[in-house]
Parts: sequence; C-alpha cells; structure tokens
Amino acid sequence: MDDCKFRMVELMHLYLSGVITDEETRELQEWLDAAPENKRMFDKVRAGKDIVYRYKMHKKVDHKAAYGRFEKRVGIKRRIFRLCLKYAAILLLPLGVIFVMLRTNRQETPEVVTVADILPGEAKAMLILADGKSVSLQHDTARDITVGDGVNVTNSGNGIVYSGRGKGMGNLQYNTLRTPRGGEYKITLSDGSTVQLNSATQLKFPVTFDSEKREVYLSGEAFFEVAKDSECPFYVIADGVRIRVYGTSFNVNTHDKERVRTVLVEGAIGLKAENGGQEYRMKPSQLGEFRRTDTSIDVRTVDIEPYIAWKNGFFVFENLSMEQIMNTLSLWYDVDVIYANEQLKKLHFTGHVKRYEKIDNILKAIESAIGVTFSVQDRTICISK
Repeated sequence: MDDCKFRMVELMHLYLSGVITDEETRELQEWLDAAPENKRMFDKVRAGKDIVYRYKMHKKVDHKAAYGRFEKRVGIKRRIFRLCLKYAAILLLPLGVIFVMLRTNRQETPEVVTVADILPGEAKAMLILADGKSVSLQHDTARDITVGDGVNVTNSGNGIVYSGRGKGMGNLQYNTLRTPRGGEYKITLSDGSTVQLNSATQLKFPVTFDSEKREVYLSGEAFFEVAKDSECPFYVIADGVRIRVYGTSFNVNTHDKERVRTVLVEGAIGLKAENGGQEYRMKPSQLGEFRRTDTSIDVRTVDIEPYIAWKNGFFVFENLSMEQIMNTLSLWYDVDVIYANEQLKKLHFTGHVKRYEKIDNILKAIESAIGVTFSVQDRTICISK
C-alpha cells in the first residue's frame, strides 16, 4: 500500500476512534471528495452496513503488522504501546478492517448465503463407544450396533434403542451420544428410560446400569422420561447440579453460562449441588435454577411451555431478549450471530413459531415486530437497526 492510502487508514481510524482533529478531518474530506468510490467505501464502514464483511476481513488481517505500520507512521513509542495494550482490541478492529479494504486492488464481494439456504436442524448424532470408536447416526438409517456386554443396540426412525439383559454387574462401560449444532436425537436406555437430546448436547450413560443406581451425565439440553424403579434410583449429573429422579418427566438445560435450568412436567425430582448441600424437592410446573457462581438453587412455579416446546416442534419466546433468542436459533440452525451494537442484544420479542420451518420465517417475524434488520453471509447472521 502506498503512503497516501496508509495515511487514509490513519485518518479513518482516528475518525472511528473519535479523536480526529479539525485539520485531519479536512484532509480526510479532501480524499473522500477526490473519488466516488472513496466516499462509498467510507460511508459503508462508518454506517456499519457491511459488518459481516468487516468481521470476515478482520479475521484475515495480520493485526501485528498493521498496527506496527500504524505505530511507525504516527510515532507511537514502544513503551507507550505496551502501556496501552489493553486497548489493542478496540483499536485494531477498525484499523485492520480499513487496512485490508484499502490494500485490495479490486472490490471483493463475499460469498452470500441466502436466508432460504439455512434449513432447520434434523435427527443426527454421533455415538462414541466404550472403546473410543465412533458411529454416525441418522434417523433414516436402520442398523444394529455392537456395543458389547450382551446389549443389543438398534438405530432406526425412532432413534437409538439399547436393550439387553438389564442391570449389569462389575465395571460399567459407558457410551456417549453427541448431537451437533443443527442436530437432535432420541435414545432409549437399557432400563427403558427415554432421553430426547436437543442440538449441541452430550449424554454419557452406562451400556447397562448396575443394581444400585442409574446415573447419567448431561451437557446441553434434553428431555427425560424416566422408567420407574423404586429399588434403583435415577440420577442426572448436569454441569455441577445433581438431579435425583423419583419416576418422572422433566427438561434440563445447561446452555446458559450462568445457570442450569430444570423444569418438571410430572412426578417429582430433587435438586442439589453436585458437591453437596441441601436437596430441593420440585413439584410439577416448577422451574429449578442452579446458579453456577455460588451453587445456590432457586425453585419457583412457572409456565413450563416455553421450556419444553422445542420437543414438540415449536419455539415459544415469551418476552425474551434478542440475545437469548438468537442463542437458541444459532444452535438449531447452525449459524453464528453478530450484533452491530450491544444495545440490540437487549431488545425483547414475544412469539410462537414452528421449529422445523426455514429460518427466514422467524427472522421476518422478529423484523416486523421490533424493527431490526437481518443480513446473512457465510452462515453468519448480522443484526442491525
């Protein structure tokens, strides 16, 4: 890049950082007036209309080289640079983006994926056996799988089913069922209990349970329907919380960074921190929240439909923030989300939509309700207003 173009990098960076002087503003304006393409590019960056492209370019930038050139041109001393290192992320994004855009001699058009191309998730998963071998699962592929320990495993349109001799003896052998983003799967355990896994979820379970307890490990979201056995209690260990099941159906979600949520549909369960403490008994239509920060547990009565609607093919958003909604959609539709500014995350939306529809129907509903704009490139959704 020639010195003139790099000077424009400096000036645009100063403008975006809010520290440009009047003299520098005049210099930048002269460059903008010199050619229509200069002004179009600058307006695009300033207005944030192509934030997905900027994000994509930012990932390709050699930020160390870009800042080194910038540092040399404006005379920032190495000592000062080290003192200001904590501000590097803020400075480098606009600088790196403009650096790449000006360095390119031709206009680059990122590959565009239309909203219609983003389809809902489907039944797919990976089964990891006790010996470490992996088996890819699809709902439309019927097959028998050998897992050892005298247990028969069948994969079909109803999910994967473990059946065999019942409670095992000796050392337990564990299998793990994993669903990716944009995937879901159902499993019937060897005791007859069923677990419906939502997207981006992992369930670790014994091939056969022992005679004293039935214990599984969950990360993600799943709906459980546990077979009753008063002599062999069922436990779910889910990211720090231990759930004791007394014959029941319930939903567990660990995707939230701050808490683990458990909603009881019928029967009874008890919640307690995995490292000990009081057990909190739950009744139907109650929500139990385990806070990760202080391991406290709160139980209250709620409308359980928004928490379990996913298993029946719906999304129920009841006054949820944009961030909460898009976190859910990103897992099911396997997309990434970028916000033009942090305030957009705090907007709220209420609506009931079908889970197996293309994502554009959901985005259109949100757009019309709260006035945001969605744009899609490379399976990344940008939200602006």
